[in-house]
Amino acid sequence: MPCRVLNLITELNVGGAERLLTEVLPRLDRAKVEPQVACLHGDAPLTAVLEKAGVRVHHLRSSQKFDPRPVWHLARLLERERIEVLHTHLIQADILGYWAGRLARTPAIVSTKHNVRYYERQERWLRPVARWVERRMNAIVAVSSAVATEYGHARRLWVIHNGVDCKKFSPLPVPSHGPVVCVANFTMQKGHRILLEAVARLVPEFPGLQVELAGSGPMQDDLQARAGRLGLANRVAFLRTVQDVRSVLARASMFVLPALWEGLGLAVLEAMAMGRPVIVTDVDGLREIVTHERDGLVVQSGDVVALAEAIARLLRDRALAQRLGDAARAHVVEDFTIERMARRLEDFYESLAGRKSGA
Repeated sequence: MPCRVLNLITELNVGGAERLLTEVLPRLDRAKVEPQVACLHGDAPLTAVLEKAGVRVHHLRSSQKFDPRPVWHLARLLERERIEVLHTHLIQADILGYWAGRLARTPAIVSTKHNVRYYERQERWLRPVARWVERRMNAIVAVSSAVATEYGHARRLWVIHNGVDCKKFSPLPVPSHGPVVCVANFTMQKGHRILLEAVARLVPEFPGLQVELAGSGPMQDDLQARAGRLGLANRVAFLRTVQDVRSVLARASMFVLPALWEGLGLAVLEAMAMGRPVIVTDVDGLREIVTHERDGLVVQSGDVVALAEAIARLLRDRALAQRLGDAARAHVVEDFTIERMARRLEDFYESLAGRKSGA
């Protein structure tokens, strides 16, 4: 009998954790794992993607953040479906899911942690509550070794790197005159301000330079105003959220993520899978996926001058850009495929269900 697993997530909108579920769950071996998904907030775009792949989705229809009523509905769902592993994602699902799992006496309750410094952006009272819950979960999954360092209090800790569908993100030659691209939500974490400052420095040497920023978030108005003040209004395109980033990456001359901190960097992996040269900062999980001069360029976080020099280097030397793009693709194919992630998840679930030893 396959292990019956329910993944609980706050929403199923187009975000990193949400998209990852739609990619990895359909790839699990159904002889080993029977996956289902529960969503706390309403109908969402990715529901149809999962259901088309044969993954059942349950909507708990929570009315507000930390509404306790879904706990009872979820507990009944866990009992009815005879769930062996409840796998939560993001803080609301972690806390409400833990209590539902306890009520239903679910054999294993686990959580995936998708980013570093996560609690810094939450209400202060949440940190001790979340830590209390995490210590009592059966296991914590970290998407990188950098994330894992923040969860030494876990009873069991697994590192399972995010993966990319390398067939979907197939490689293309690097365009000679494409835009500089960044796909990331408009938050302080992602470092868009630093990118804009770096681009402003490059305009005299590269008068045709264009930038495309795909995402959404609270800093969008600030970034658009900053681009205007820097004289970049006609050079920087704000694309908002793009459901399929392949078209954006296809025309990119390079991918830049000047993050101040980063759990892993799924968008970076997708760009690398398409053979795009990448420039990232020397922080957290980004160190685990990009090696300077081998499969990308790495600069110090917050250093506008260093970022500008790295962009200029790739603009001047298109042979280098292509070589780094080719090496980036090879690195993802070797170590960061979605199939590799699925096999690791299968081992994890079977271990929790007592069908395989693991750590």
